[in-house]
This record gives sequence, C-alpha cells and structure tokens, in this order.
Amino acid sequence: MLRQYFEMKSRVPDAILLYRMGDFYEMFFEDAKEAAPVLGIALTARHRDSDIEAPMCGVPHHSVEQYIARLVAAGRKVAVCDQVEDPRAAKGLVRRDITRVVTPGTVLDPESLTPGAPSYLAALEPAEGSWGVAFLDVSTGHFLAGEVPAARVADVLALFCPREILLPEGAALPVSAAVTISRRSDAWRSSVLSRGAAGTAGISEGGLAAAACAAAYAREMRPQGLAHVGAPAPLSFGARMALDASAVATLELFESSDGSTERSLFALMDRTRTPLGARALRDALARPSTDPVELASRWDAVEELFGDPASAEAIHAALDDVGDIERRFGRTAAGTAGPRDVAAFAAGLAAAPRVAAAAGKLRSGRFRSLVEGLPDTADLVRRVETTLAPDPPALASAGGAIREGADAQLDSLRALRRDAQGALLAVEAQERKRSGISNLKVRFNRVFGYSFEVSNSRREKVPADWIRKQSLANAERYVTPALKELEERILGAEEKIGTIEARLYGELLADIALGAERVAKTAAAMASLDLFATLAEVARRGRWVRPVLSETPRLSIADGRHPIVEAARREEPFVPNDCDLSPERRILVVTGPNMGGKSTFLRQVATIVLLAQAGSFVPAQRAEISVVDRIFTRVGAVDHLSRGESTFMVEMLEAAAIVREATPQSLVILDEVGRGTSTFDGLSIAWALVEHLHDTPGKSAFVLFATHYHELTEIALVKPAVANATMAVREVGGRVVFLRKVVPGAADRSYGIHVAELAGLPEAVTARAREILSNLEKQELDVRGAPVLARQAGQSAGGGQMLLFTAQEELALEKLREVDVDRLTPLAALSLLATLQERLKGK
Repeated sequence: MLRQYFEMKSRVPDAILLYRMGDFYEMFFEDAKEAAPVLGIALTARHRDSDIEAPMCGVPHHSVEQYIARLVAAGRKVAVCDQVEDPRAAKGLVRRDITRVVTPGTVLDPESLTPGAPSYLAALEPAEGSWGVAFLDVSTGHFLAGEVPAARVADVLALFCPREILLPEGAALPVSAAVTISRRSDAWRSSVLSRGAAGTAGISEGGLAAAACAAAYAREMRPQGLAHVGAPAPLSFGARMALDASAVATLELFESSDGSTERSLFALMDRTRTPLGARALRDALARPSTDPVELASRWDAVEELFGDPASAEAIHAALDDVGDIERRFGRTAAGTAGPRDVAAFAAGLAAAPRVAAAAGKLRSGRFRSLVEGLPDTADLVRRVETTLAPDPPALASAGGAIREGADAQLDSLRALRRDAQGALLAVEAQERKRSGISNLKVRFNRVFGYSFEVSNSRREKVPADWIRKQSLANAERYVTPALKELEERILGAEEKIGTIEARLYGELLADIALGAERVAKTAAAMASLDLFATLAEVARRGRWVRPVLSETPRLSIADGRHPIVEAARREEPFVPNDCDLSPERRILVVTGPNMGGKSTFLRQVATIVLLAQAGSFVPAQRAEISVVDRIFTRVGAVDHLSRGESTFMVEMLEAAAIVREATPQSLVILDEVGRGTSTFDGLSIAWALVEHLHDTPGKSAFVLFATHYHELTEIALVKPAVANATMAVREVGGRVVFLRKVVPGAADRSYGIHVAELAGLPEAVTARAREILSNLEKQELDVRGAPVLARQAGQSAGGGQMLLFTAQEELALEKLREVDVDRLTPLAALSLLATLQERLKGK
C-alpha cells in the first residue's frame, strides 16, 4: 500500500494527497502533519515508536468536500486519489488513481466558492516591455486574455484578485500577494505552446500563450474535462477605465478602509437576486466602460426600469428561481455535479423564459437584444426531467438518481430487487417463527453479505440446518440456503442497477455539456437583467439621477453625495456639494480644516464618475461627465515595510505613477501629498507636482488636490487653470462648526488645534500649541505682493523668493543693498544705521 501511495504522491509533490482507504481518505507523513492543524483533526500514527512510524490523519469519505474546502481556503492544493476498481473484484491491492487535483484557482465545489465573487486562475507570460495575461474562472467558464505593460501587471492582478497565479519556472511576480503561486517548467510550457493556442481576434501572441497555459493547467487539474471552457475573449483594456490597487482601496469598492466588506460600495449596491447578477455588478464596478455607445445603452436600460418599477420587481421575482445556473453548469460539464445539483440547474434554466417574459414589454435596445437573443434550452430541461428522479439524492453513488421509466432494463432490475426484498422479509418472518427468536432480523454487511445475527445467549434456539457464517465476540452469524439464494439475486441486481445508473447519469452529464454555448448565453442574459433591475432599484431608493455624457472635457456635478458616507450617517443629513472642472478650470486646490470633509468630497467626485461609467445612475442632482480613462488616487499615509518602503516613499511612488501615466482624460485625486516629509520638502514637491500637471502637454488631467499647505493656494494667482476651494467653517462662541460645504476661496488655517481639543488633548498642551503656531505663521506674499512660492531659478527676490525675514526686515535689507559703502561718510553711516534700526523696530 505504501509503495502505491508513494507512487501517487510523486505525481503531485506540491499537493496534499487524500488517499482513499475504505470509508476514509487518509493523509500520511508530512501531508498529515500539515493538514491536521488546518482541519482541526487528530494526528495519529502507524507503527508508532518504530523505525517506520507513519504519521497519519483521515476524514470520512462522505464529508470529504468540506475538508477539501478548508484546505483550499488555506491556500493548499489537494490531490484526490480514489479506488478505481471494485474492492470485491480486486485481486490483491485495490487499484487507485488520482481523479482530480483541487487548487485555489481551479476549485469547483460550492463549499470553496463565494457565490457573488469570481474565482480566477491567472496565467502570466513575462516579456521585456509587456506581459501576456490570462484570467480563467473554471467555475463559470469566463476566460479573458490579453497583453499589458509590465508596469500595469500589479494593477490588473489587483482588479481580478486571482486565487492562484500560474508562472513560468524562475519568473518573479512583480507584486507581493497572499495568493497561491504555481509554477510550471520550461519543458511543460514548450509542450503546451507547441500544440498551439486557439487563435482569437484581438488577442496578442503573449496573451494567447498565457491563455494556452491557463487552459492546459486547468485541464491537467481536472482530467475529467472542462467542456464549458471555450476560447478566451479579448481583455480589452482600451474599452475599460483603468483602476489600480490604490484606487480600488481608496474608493472602497469591495472593502472599506477598516477591512469590512459590509460597508463597501459593492455591498451598498448589491440588491441582486442571483450570484450571476452579483458577479456582473462586481465586474461593472471593477472595470467601468469607456465606450460612449455602451454607456448610453446601459443608462437607457436603467432609466426604463427606473420609470417602470413594476417590471423591475417582476424581473427580480422571476430571477429568484434561476439560481447560479452558471456554476452549476460548470460542475455538470466537469462531471462533478451531483444529481440534486443537476436538478437545480435544470429548474434554473426552466425559469429563464419567465424572466425574459417579465422583461418582454420593455422597449430599450438593450432589453430587446437580451430577450430576443435568449436561446432555446427547453431540450436540456426536458433531458434532465425525463432522466432524474423527482427528488434525487445528493450523490449519484447513493443510488436512486434515475427516475422510473427512463430505462427499461433498469426498471426490470428494480422490480426484481423489490420482489427479492419482499422475499427477504418473508424468509425473516418464517425463520423468526420457526426458531422462536422474537427479535430475529436479517443483517447486511458489505463484506459478508446477508445473515441472521444471534446473540450467544440465544444460540440454543438456532435450528440445526442453519449454517454458521461468522463468529463475533458476543454473537454468531448464520445463513440458510434460501437466504443465500436471495442474496445472490439481490446483490446481482444491485450491482447491475449501480452500473446502469452510473452509465445513464454519465450520459446525461455529457448531453448537457453539449449545450455549453447556449447555457453561457442564457446565463449572461440573466446576469444583465439582474444587474439593470438592481441598478434601477438602487437609483430609485437613493434618489440618484442619470448622468449626461459630455462630448468635450467636462466634469460638472451639482449637489453630489458620497453614497457610502450618506448611508452610514442616516441620523444626520448629508451635505451635498458641487464640482465643476473644465479645460479652463482643470485643477481644484481644496483647503480647509481637519474633519471638514475634504477627503469625502474628493472621494465622492471620483465615486460618481466611476458609478456613471459602470452604467449606473449617480447620487447627485445633476451630473455631466466626459469619459475618464483612468482614476488615480494618492490618499492617506501607508507604508510597505516588508518591501522597505516608508510612508513617504509610497507617496512618491504613487505620485511618480501619476506623472508618468496620466492623460488629459484622467481624473487625479491627491490628498495631502508631501505630508510624509519635512514641511518645506513636502510643500515644494506638492507645488511642483501641481505645476507639472498644469503645464506639461499630455498630462492636463482633471485634478482635485486636498491639502493643508495653505501656501499652495497661491498657485492659482499664477496658473490660469487652477482654482481654489475651501470647506466652510463657522466659529460660534469660540467653538468651531464644520459645515462640510465646499465654497470658493482658500482657508487661512487648518483648525488642527480645535480638533485636538475635541479629541481631549489637555488645555495646557493646546494653549501652548497656539503660542507656537503664532510664532510659526509667516506672511505668504513678498514685499511686492507676489506669491512667494512661484519664483523660479534666476528670478529676483522681489519676483517671488520665499522670505526668510518679515516685510520690515526685507525693506531694511533692500536699503542696505542700495548703499555705496565707498562713498558713505561716518556721519551718514550712523544716520543710516539709526534709520534701519527704527524700521526693524517697526517705527
């Protein structure tokens, strides 16, 4: 047995091997030591305290899926080694083989999947300037491939969040990620690529290579087949808004800043009725469209359902019966679905026409296309209904999955079994009466078959013609010629019934798999209808409006609101704010107090743009936007200590990416850039960054810059496309009231000491802070009234040099510069000193 075990283990050295032995799956040696604590089961051993001690642990075969799910959730790969011949017919050791390998990226079992989220396997093909990438969701068959610049690989991984990444041997991942990394040798890759990748229009050579590796790896892990996985679709980055990991986190798309998924934008909007719709909503938020035609089509669909709530509710009500037909079909096509799963799939498929009927009177082009393009799948539903029993078991191996009338030979054998069972009960009653053993029953044992079990205390009542079959500790087992004959009839029928049921069930799964294209199209239609009905419901509940698409660069929002903050603050009204950006007013510098709402304002503008391009209505009174190709965010103070990157280094890396990659169609959100270093360094960098975004051709993006550097507001005096805004504050009785309203102008202070008082800092500390603040505050204009930060190299001090002295001191210095010392008499020198001293004293 161990020789067989080690042979199997050698084929999957990086996986935990579940080795079937009777009613258990056993794990041995290092696998057992690794799995036992993860599964919370006891670690034991065979031949303990000997030279051949074998650590081991095991789980029951009937509940193995839940244990596999735990191992996969912990990032382990699991290889399942099953008995592939009948133990009763085996001569010697039962033959075993690896029937499947379950990895985080190729898992199909519901226990290991989050219903509303995708489960991607990523394959990467590194190259000099750009990488081939492919994303395959084995559970649904979704398959995308393309090519991205090397610098964007980390961003793409952050968007798709793969559970497993396939890399060539020796290749380095460009980002640290808590994800399973699987590697394949160059020889394996060469073999895969030599067979050729399925050509798909719009996918580069690198993308096709990555796709070929992803598909080959998935089929290697699932040798029973993946009939639902077809050719990859192009991963069209140009048609989607680009979001990096920073933007996804800052805008709290799928997880809030405290790590909660319940307070994310996705959770706020998820009113979907099916996992299909939830995954479609997630994709819309992660990959907003940049195609004006597509956006108009989506908004038309949402608007029609917004105005027809009865149809929206009818669609959602019908969708309740659809379920996750996509993943159920995936398990069916892969041969792992149980009869109950297949029945649920057929019921969901049968509900699709009812959903289409609920949308039948809608007139927008999107709905007409979905309803009229819905394929006919009635034959698949009938195939299931005429094959499976009305209430099938969860596992096909349990028997009884095939309905009466599906197969004449099966019906005949079942009738024979029923007759034999009746005869069995008759023999039991006859022998009970003959022997006088009142509680006599026929027992069945998988190894010894049928017998009468009699306790030792009643052995004297056993008739003489009974044949002893087995001795137990406290009982004996007997057979009779009649019982033996019935056993042969029953077991012969059972074996034949099991064989026929397995064949018929396998044929059913194979026939369903042939409908892959139609099922995929039906699932996509159901997902879209669920998505649009959800977006309409969210818009109605939240009083959201349809955006207007501007053909010229424009970002104009009236009374915009932050949806997450508004939902969290139901006890107080959310204060809406306007935002108006255009080519003439591209950069808005926002100053104001701590806790005044600057960060919320920046995020709400970006969120409204993202929602609009996701196809949703937006939380505002009015919104006109031009297409944004990318949202950049540089927000907050974080560090990556594991990578040796300080808070300030992270700031600068993100700022560098903005400078390098921003386009005139981008939206840039900057919040407190430069705060991670000294005041003068940070202020200088912030100023230069705004100037660069203003002046450099091709970088003229829309920019919202929140800052406590009040000096930065001076840039509006020298750069025409820069405007200032501030968060309104009112002081009442010495206390500060934050109005959270964005108004034109610049703040004169940050009210940080007021916030410190609200936080409970001792009065002695805040009083001293005010004294120090008074000492630090300097004039922000030079003696000629010019902004002191705007001076460039070569300009005179009067042209804007940052002052080291007060205005009086600067005038005294200017007078000294004008003096001709060679012609100055002693008396004139004394007079000049007296004059300068008076000026310095402020007289």
